[in-house]
Amino acid sequence: MRIIISYQMIALVGLILLIPQPGTAAKRMDVPAETLTSIASSGNDRTKKIPDKNTEKIEEKSLIKQNMLTYRPPLRGAPAGRIAGGTRGLNTQFPYLCSLVPEHVGLTTSKQPSLYYFLSDATTFPLEFTIIEKQAVYPLVETRIQLPRTAGIHVINLADYNKNLKIDTQYRWFIAVVQDDEHRCKDILAAGAVEWVAASAALKTRLEDTSNTEKAAIYAETGIWYDSLASISNAIDKHPGELDLHQQRASLLEQIGLPEVAQYEYQQIEKR
Repeated sequence: MRIIISYQMIALVGLILLIPQPGTAAKRMDVPAETLTSIASSGNDRTKKIPDKNTEKIEEKSLIKQNMLTYRPPLRGAPAGRIAGGTRGLNTQFPYLCSLVPEHVGLTTSKQPSLYYFLSDATTFPLEFTIIEKQAVYPLVETRIQLPRTAGIHVINLADYNKNLKIDTQYRWFIAVVQDDEHRCKDILAAGAVEWVAASAALKTRLEDTSNTEKAAIYAETGIWYDSLASISNAIDKHPGELDLHQQRASLLEQIGLPEVAQYEYQQIEKR
């Protein structure tokens, strides 16, 4: 019985010796307790301080990304086969010519839409514009475009020719750089497709009392390509010095697979 009690006493004493006394850790490290407290508090202060270097630039870039247009192709958009011609790149003998359209049939809510194309370099060759109803024999419009034409993004307004599209009907349109009237096989050709669709009541309500940039965003997210591009381009025409507008148009063009045109737009931004 005495042996059992002795073992219990030894165990109890051992536990007491294992319990750390106040200030023991500090003494073993030869560091005052006040110093440890100061280090801990300073560490907490560091976590609270956030470096603000370049914060404004980061916020500005984030804001631009948030304002970028997002094009959502329509479910009804059938493949149309965008055509681009000429030599890719700048400073070549012949310009790179491209219609600013998606690979599918682009939609518009206007019977007289604006059609955009791109020239990588200025040209003195005649430019010819044609638009024809799908499977029709004769074109709706076939005409030479007034020269000169400089490098950049250009527009053809169907209203200038006093011609209307038919509702829910597909059209193909073409831009050609005519190098030789006697040998039209040498033409540099770009093409796209367009279809006029009726705007829904909900879309009309959303468009009421909105700016061009707001219209561009609404049209883009509802899959109305031509009206979105026209809206952001109209905003650029009114405010050519607004770099954010050029960035939005460049982003829109990148989304449909036109990196050359988007790159040209970015280069113009850098020159301003």
